[in-house]
Order: sequence, then structure tokens, then C-alpha cells
Amino acid sequence: MTRMHSRGSDRLSTAQLLAFGFPAFTHAMVAGPVYTILPTFYAANTAVSLAQIGTIAGISRIIDALNDSVMGYMSDKTQTRFGSRKPWVAASILFCVIGVYFLFTPGPQATWLYFFIWAQVLYTGFTMFEVPRAAWGAELSRDYNERATIGMYVGGFNISGSLAFFLLPIAMGLLIGNSEIDAGTLRTTAIIYAVLMPLGVLLSLKLVPQGRKVDHKQLKMSDFLHTIRQSRPAQIFFGCTLLWGLGQGIVIACVYIFYGVYMQLGGQFAMIMGALYLVQVLSLPLWSRILPRFDRNRVWAACIGATALIAPVVLLLPRGEAALIPALGIVLVQGFLTAPTNFLPGAILGDVIDHDVLKTGSNKAGNLFAVQMLLIKIAMAIGGALAFNLLDLVGYDVKHENSAAAETGLVLIFVGMPMLFFLATAIMAWNFPITRRNQQTIQRRLERRRLRQAAGE
Repeated sequence: MTRMHSRGSDRLSTAQLLAFGFPAFTHAMVAGPVYTILPTFYAANTAVSLAQIGTIAGISRIIDALNDSVMGYMSDKTQTRFGSRKPWVAASILFCVIGVYFLFTPGPQATWLYFFIWAQVLYTGFTMFEVPRAAWGAELSRDYNERATIGMYVGGFNISGSLAFFLLPIAMGLLIGNSEIDAGTLRTTAIIYAVLMPLGVLLSLKLVPQGRKVDHKQLKMSDFLHTIRQSRPAQIFFGCTLLWGLGQGIVIACVYIFYGVYMQLGGQFAMIMGALYLVQVLSLPLWSRILPRFDRNRVWAACIGATALIAPVVLLLPRGEAALIPALGIVLVQGFLTAPTNFLPGAILGDVIDHDVLKTGSNKAGNLFAVQMLLIKIAMAIGGALAFNLLDLVGYDVKHENSAAAETGLVLIFVGMPMLFFLATAIMAWNFPITRRNQQTIQRRLERRRLRQAAGE
């Protein structure tokens, strides 16, 4: 049945949900490779070393993360006839398209400076896209289930975009017999992105409404800092974000090295990652039935904890092509369990924002989503830089044969360290204080306040 959006309703039509979600497809199509593929690709194909690329990528992402707070504040303060979020999302197109093209097409003599400059251009575009758009999404609806639906559409497109990148080398393998992720794969991705990203963003700007803000106080930066100090839900959520980001940064930095080099599955890596994202996409309808039955923080916690406990099973596999089938089995389970992590954190942060609006009367959605992205980016940057520098410390080299000690170091870094961070995240998320019942109470109080203020105008 087609869903209709009417004035005064918190429900979007299916067309609007699709239009809002699609830009996540093109974003994920390049964001995933930026973090998982490019560092190792640069280390193996340019004049940049593994330690250099890890350090530079970490610094670039920390700078980018610090810019998120500025963007969140500017987005909250922007006032135009198009709303406060849409102008920034539109402006992101130029930075993203140019940044992707140059970052994805380095020459063999490219240095750390080349990587740093174009990474900064792209990360600036990412910030202009991600922060205002996340706040925009939270403002489209304040209904508990509808907010999860919006997040699921965005998450579905996000997973599909990641899947699309890995399907590209698989398709090329069928045509030319080579499914390795190489310079041709990256160049083709950049061209596809340059076409689809502007079209998707412009379509969402045209079809999706601005959303409804409930901001009735002049916003000051001190108000935002007060929220972080005083809100227990915000503190727990951002604590989870920090711990998860550290673990995820290590995983993303090392996954290509682990499966492609250590497990000797370089030719099958695209298939492995494609299977991961395909399962995530296919599992979304099932998750849409599961989520309404449970508090979403508990689902988030259970998925993160189970994924962490499953990870060491891969160490029981042989190396080489014999590992492919069992590795795919492990990845299928991980894909199902990690699917909710693509949309649940945003929905939970929306609950944090509503709780803060109820307590303070001001809407700091842009700032709070910026803090989320800041912590994720800083934590992932630290995790990634730590992983690459530890690999360098233990003597791991992607271009040459490695000693047993170096390979043991890779295993401990890729499997052991993230598991500790993810289990700690799961424990904190399980104890997040805003349950479904709490959120419904918050919504009723916010609606009563809105009606009183409307009656007084």
C-alpha cells in the first residue's frame, strides 16, 4: 500500500522515503572503499608506506571530525526558505565529486601530500552531506516507529551502496576474468559516483519536506555543552559510539589485509564483502518485523555482542581457496547481525534528542548528530592509525612475505582488539535508559507542549 504524507502527519510516502534514502547509496559506494580499500591500495601501489598512510588518514579524519561540530552548529543556525539543512546538502555535491575523482585515481608516484590534500577535500564534502542530512532525517518524524522506518530506508540504501562497490569487480571478473580490486575498479567507481551522486541529492531536495523543528529557544554553544554534561542518555550513547568506533576503525583498516593477504583470498575478497552486504540488504525485511517487538537499544547491544563473539571463528579456517566457503558462512551470519548497526544508532540518537528537547526546550539535532559523527570519525581514525602503526611495529608488510610473528600480530590486531571494544559497547548499549515506553511518554509531553504553544500564538 502506498504511504501518504499529509500536513500535520509524521509519515512520509514511499516515494519520499526512497528519495531521502537514495543519496546514502552513492555515499556508501565511495565511503566504504575510502576506509577499507584505499589505505592498503595506496600502500601497495603508490609511494606511500603503510605507516604513513595510516597516520595521514588518521590525521585527516580527525580534522574532518572536528569540522563536524562546526557544521552542526552552522546547520542549526542557518535560516533560509529552503530550511536549515538542505542548502548544505546541496553544497556538498561539488566537494564530494571532485574529491572522489582525484582520491580514487592516484598515479604510482603519488605521495602522502597528494593523499592528504584530496582526502581533505572529500572529507569536507562528506561533512557537508552527512551532518545536516542526519539532522534533517531526525526532524522528518518524531514517531518512534516511523523514525525507525526512515532509518531503515537510509540503512538499506547505505548497505546497497557498499554492496554495489564490491559487485563491480565481480562483474568485471565475469567479463575479463579478473575480480581483483584494482585501479580500474576505483576509476569506474569515481565515474559512476560523479553521475549518480548529484542526481540523487537533487531529487531528495526536491521531493522530501524540510521536516519540523521544535526549537523555541535561542541556541547557544553553551546549551549544547550543557546537554553533554547533564544528559545521561547522551553520555551513554556517545560512550557506545566511541567504543564501537575504535573497534570498527581497526576492523575496517585491517579487513582487506586479513582476508586478501593473510587468508590468501585477494581474488575472492569482493565476493566475501559482497556477500556481507547482500545479506544485510536481504535481512532488512526480517529486521523490520523483529524491531517492533523489542527495545531497539537491546537489539543493538545483542547484535554487537554476538558479532564480537563470532569473530574468532575465522581463525579456525585454513588459508587459501579452501577457506572461501566457510568464510562465506561466517560472513553471512555477521552480515545478518550487523545489519541493524546501519540504522539503529541514528534512531537511538533521535530519542536522545527528543529527551533533550523535552528537558531544555531547544533543538540541538545538528550539533548532537555532529558529535556522533565526530566521535565515530575520531575513534575510527585512532583505531585505524593504531592498527596500521602496530602492523608496522610488528613488521607486517603488504608487499612482501611476512614472518610468523608478524602474522600473529595481524591476527591479534584484527580479531582480538576489536572484540574487546565491541563487548564493552554491547554492555553499555544494553543499559541505555530510553526504552520504547519512555520514548512514548516523551512524545506525548512534546506534543502537549507544541499544542499549548500553538494555542498561545
